[in-house]
Amino acid sequence: MKRLEIRSSSGEIFAYVSKEHDVPWIYVQWVGKVTLDDLKTSLVQYTNLLTKQACPYVLSDRRISEGNLFEINHWIEHKWAPMAIKAGLQYVAHVTAPMITSQLTSQDLASRMIGFEFKSFESIENAEHWLSEQIAQCKY
Repeated sequence: MKRLEIRSSSGEIFAYVSKEHDVPWIYVQWVGKVTLDDLKTSLVQYTNLLTKQACPYVLSDRRISEGNLFEINHWIEHKWAPMAIKAGLQYVAHVTAPMITSQLTSQDLASRMIGFEFKSFESIENAEHWLSEQIAQCKY
């Protein structure tokens, strides 16, 4: 699949979404400043991709992004999560940005998710390992 660039209303790229043939998950890399409106737009776009790709796994990477997104957790829980579940999402490994607000936001979001498993990590390697374990368990 071609790497999808997601742009803000001002034209700035704030996320890349891709599904490589050699990995079984959709990879979302957040870059730069991410606003609440930008995040809502991108979540809807990559949910459409989940449906097209029939992929139940997402690796969400916020290591190089900024922005306090705590306020969006309610919207994610009540609006986006039901769409994602309908699209077949089962597992999200989320790599937080190094700032404490990113980690706290992710912990709050993990406590809200019902219908799919959401787990937060501080390293991409741990997130990939966890997703790989979930995939291996689903094959049996």
